[in-house]
Amino acid sequence: MKYFSVTTEYLFKLEKGKRFIVLFLLSLPVGIAMSFANPIGALYGWLKGYTAGGDSFEDVWTFLGAVPASVSGVGIAAAFILMLFFMSVSSTVISRSLRVGVFGIKGVFRDFNEGFIPVLQAVFGYTVAVLLIKVVATALMLLAQGTLNVALSAILSVGFLILAYFAVASLMSIGIMYLPYMTFNGLNSFNAFTAACSGASGKTFYRMLGAVVVPMAVCFAIMFAVGVAGNRWASLVVESVLNSAIVTYYLTLAFLSYYEILGLVREDYPKDYFYYKPRRKGR
Repeated sequence: MKYFSVTTEYLFKLEKGKRFIVLFLLSLPVGIAMSFANPIGALYGWLKGYTAGGDSFEDVWTFLGAVPASVSGVGIAAAFILMLFFMSVSSTVISRSLRVGVFGIKGVFRDFNEGFIPVLQAVFGYTVAVLLIKVVATALMLLAQGTLNVALSAILSVGFLILAYFAVASLMSIGIMYLPYMTFNGLNSFNAFTAACSGASGKTFYRMLGAVVVPMAVCFAIMFAVGVAGNRWASLVVESVLNSAIVTYYLTLAFLSYYEILGLVREDYPKDYFYYKPRRKGR
């Protein structure tokens, strides 16, 4: 869990959590939109009322109405637009801290303008990839729905859903340096993703997969557990907070991984990190 440790150190230990607070607040609008786009807690209602046979592609896509298509569609569109703005600002803040050792927002629109083009390409690429994965997973789940045995159909559907999330996690792991390569090196989208895949291959991929999957699984488990309680407002609040934390974590992980994997020197360590000495007893 090397990359997980490095990321949590950056967010919580250096500057005593200030970095996490700033980046979390920037991610909060995105997290709220994501809670409408893909409410994990609603999956409990889908499993509770699961039926086999006679369902359409739209029924499976919306988990039998557990996630209304209109709400999900508006949530996806809102999340996409909000990501472009707030992730552009956040990526500039993180990259600047690593390059020159200064963490903070110099100017919201200035920082947005500096990070916009790389973030636009990254968000668009990942959004298309995730939607394609969901299309494939929905098609497989529709086939599973054709099984007359409800228990077998439910097991297959859940299995395909888990595979879809694992596919997304694998994509994020292999392409973790996709955005940083565009930000720091100015590469176009294709060359950046190729370079990212090359850098995160082999053993690095498996280490990165752990850093991606474990936080995702823990947060999704909490979201699902809150959904079991059946309180929609509680689910909305919890999922908004956890989604914001996930966005903050993964964006930070991407830039720190770039420095760690390529062996670059970071400039973001404050002096007291190296020179701090605990007070002696009796003083």
